[in-house]
Amino acid sequence: MYNTIKKHVSKGNKKVPYYILNMGSATDCPSRKSGACKVVDICYAMKAERLYKQVLPYRRRQAELWQSVTANEYVDALIKMQSRSRTNKKVLRFSEAGDFATQADVDKMATIAQMLKAQGWTIYGYTTRTDLDLSALLEVCQVNLSNDSTAWIKAGANRFMAVDAPSGNNFVCVGDCTKCKLCLNKRGKIIEVVKH
Repeated sequence: MYNTIKKHVSKGNKKVPYYILNMGSATDCPSRKSGACKVVDICYAMKAERLYKQVLPYRRRQAELWQSVTANEYVDALIKMQSRSRTNKKVLRFSEAGDFATQADVDKMATIAQMLKAQGWTIYGYTTRTDLDLSALLEVCQVNLSNDSTAWIKAGANRFMAVDAPSGNNFVCVGDCTKCKLCLNKRGKIIEVVKH
């Protein structure tokens, strides 16, 4: 199972140099399909799926894997991947593409985050599913929302707000995680993302 998981957990890129665990594709995203996502017109993940023909099939395989692999299997594979890496970064980003489909998905990610956190990892990710109970997830990692659910922001989630230009009232995403850690360690903040 390790080799299969390893092939479907991205190691990120120069701007996001972390492990990335997707539960699905942007094309099949439950938040996009339901109309809940507030950034569907500028979706970073959707752009990649349109531009590069290999991305959508890869992310659909990630979705199949998410449904069949246990939290323990993911954690074991991630720890093994990191131990064989040349870097000491123990950071996992969830939902670069797609979103939670069910409460079971949230609970599974919370379990993964809890186990990795116990091993010294930092976990963060994105969702618009504020209709689901995110409390267990917020206890063990940073959650970044793409909607304005004030209850979850008061509970510690960040609000990512797509803007045409910075308002001057909030943090602004610099688009390079090597230069900024807002998504990882700030809580209850509004972070503006300039549309591009």
